[in-house]
Amino acid sequence: MTDIIFLTSEKGSVETLEYEASLMLEGGGMRCAFTVGVLDFFLDQKIEFPAVATASAGALIGSSYIARQRDRNTNLLAAITKSRGTISIRRLLQKKELFSMDLIFDKLSNQAFPLEFQAFSQSESKFIIGTTDINTGKPEFYDQFNRQMDLSTVIRASCSLPVLAPSIDYKGKQLIDGGVADPIPITPLIEQGFKRHVIVLTRNKDYVKQPTKLNWFYKHMFKDKPNLIKLLRDRHLRYNETMEKIRTMEARNEVFVIQPEKPLEASRIEKSQQKLEALYYQGYQVAQEKHQALLDFLQSAQNQPMLAEGNMTS
Repeated sequence: MTDIIFLTSEKGSVETLEYEASLMLEGGGMRCAFTVGVLDFFLDQKIEFPAVATASAGALIGSSYIARQRDRNTNLLAAITKSRGTISIRRLLQKKELFSMDLIFDKLSNQAFPLEFQAFSQSESKFIIGTTDINTGKPEFYDQFNRQMDLSTVIRASCSLPVLAPSIDYKGKQLIDGGVADPIPITPLIEQGFKRHVIVLTRNKDYVKQPTKLNWFYKHMFKDKPNLIKLLRDRHLRYNETMEKIRTMEARNEVFVIQPEKPLEASRIEKSQQKLEALYYQGYQVAQEKHQALLDFLQSAQNQPMLAEGNMTS
């Protein structure tokens, strides 16, 4: 099997462009290879945003974008697909962990391909990561990371899918995947005062999330956490309602959506290098095709006054 081959950066003298519009990145596990392609195009075109909100796998790849580490995400994807121990059904049965979180978030993310935390910290872009409090069932957002350990912990928490990974203790709270409580975190960006938003989705336009068939399992697994059971049961409702809201905002020219044009062949736990490479190129190509329309949208955002900024949980 050949290694994944991704586009390389083209050096140029284009100045960085930052607009008064926010960026929202949907999660989706390995489907985020599509988002990596979009973000690589943004970096090649020097397009940045004053605020970026995300959850789940989007938190991991979004941090690389904030730090302007263009090749980090593609290196991580390639390493995850080539590592035999990344995904294991046996580990899921024995340790209730499908993904090897230590491998992904310690050996690969922190050691093999570490984030340039200084560059991340010096960025003028605010990075908002969504998590879910496993006890209250409420979304918890973080945008202040004084130490690299804080950032790494919150990213890992936001990527910890219930059942497939253990919760993460952080500042007295048990946190899991941010996509459980708020699968498409546009609300914190609206609360920050932004009136225009660029949204990168990992599902196609006609996608409708279906009810889970695992309610019986969740009731057994989390019988002492009724708020979490309700969240998991109604997750499809929140997702579909948010998508309806986004389509309404899109009709008012308040959001610019970049997403796959057709249903994805790659799954959340995809390990096929060929499929992930195709997904990456699809993301890059869609962003490239929409480049001029995106610039027009961003230019129009310059004339929109911003509301007073708010603060997230730190």
